[in-house]
Amino acid sequence: MQFNYPLGGHDLFLLVSFYGFLSFDTNNSAFSLKNRYVFENGTVEDIIALFNDVLSTLSYDKYPVDNESVLRALLQVYLLGRNLDVRIEQHNCKGRSDILVNFSKRRVVLELKYTVKTSEEQQKLKDAEQQIIEKNYGLENLQDRELLQIACVFNGDKDKRQITVYKKVDLL
Repeated sequence: MQFNYPLGGHDLFLLVSFYGFLSFDTNNSAFSLKNRYVFENGTVEDIIALFNDVLSTLSYDKYPVDNESVLRALLQVYLLGRNLDVRIEQHNCKGRSDILVNFSKRRVVLELKYTVKTSEEQQKLKDAEQQIIEKNYGLENLQDRELLQIACVFNGDKDKRQITVYKKVDLL
């Protein structure tokens, strides 16, 4: 593969990650066709389960999730690979949501937090929920779409490495 433009570290990371996703077995639940509409029609539990499946397929040696920005980038690459309308750090007048995915009848907003300590998970979840509420994430230009807001915490401990706690946030 030949590139005609210089790649920065972040761009290269995303590109390498994207090509790594393309080589996964489509029989794996994270990449199967049965999960095609999980974001558009699924429950919070379905979405988090799918993200955990995606994250569990990654080589932790090659793609360690050791902070929130890496987690966000990996989920972004997965969502872009599914050809979804995904926005990262979507600005509104009060702040920036981590991940926002638009559909014709639904908008999914995710606020991500990272920890390696089980003892911090509940506080991080409260922080993410409070951030969604205070910043009104996802309300801009919502029109008649359903709004699904999810606060979630990824535990990067070597024995967990998944989204361990999450909550649907009800603003309206």
